[in-house]
Amino acid sequence: MNRSTDLQIIAGKYKGKKLASPTEDTVRPPLTRFRRALFDTLMPFLPHGPYLDLFGGSGSFAIEALSRGAPHATIVELNPKTASLIKKNFRKAGVEEPFELLQGDALEWLPKLGEEGKTFTTISVAPPYDQDLEDPILDIIDKYNMLDPHGVLFVQHPTHFHPKLDFKNIECWKTKKYGYTTFTYFYTKDEED
Repeated sequence: MNRSTDLQIIAGKYKGKKLASPTEDTVRPPLTRFRRALFDTLMPFLPHGPYLDLFGGSGSFAIEALSRGAPHATIVELNPKTASLIKKNFRKAGVEEPFELLQGDALEWLPKLGEEGKTFTTISVAPPYDQDLEDPILDIIDKYNMLDPHGVLFVQHPTHFHPKLDFKNIECWKTKKYGYTTFTYFYTKDEED
């Protein structure tokens, strides 16, 4: 099935820039209304530190984050063809901010980043549906305490799925449902917890 459509950056420095979508069935380009609601929630956090996108897809989340003030983005994408499309979209949008594209499995890259002591102010977890990657990813982020103290992490998942909520370093902030898609947000626990 060919699902190639153009995405558009919603706000900020790159507002209106059009991006190509991957054609793979496992990639779900986010609808504009979902991205708008998501990034309106993330906006207060973005300028304060680096952004991590664990399932890059088209690169639209990372470009939207940079457009709205994130100083740096790290993107992980498994599929080489999709990783190439991300590079193309960054060029097409004229992105000037620094970014790092790591081609490979998020479950392999994430521990490496954690062992290097990398932390992020905003983390995007939007894996392919029905692959049960959400909880293992959250476990790694929690284990290495990768979310900055005043940061936010979101998980995009099907509404029928409920991600794990019991962690040592992060806790659920809120959940927003949009039909078949839900965003569950986490932040770093207070030290008193």
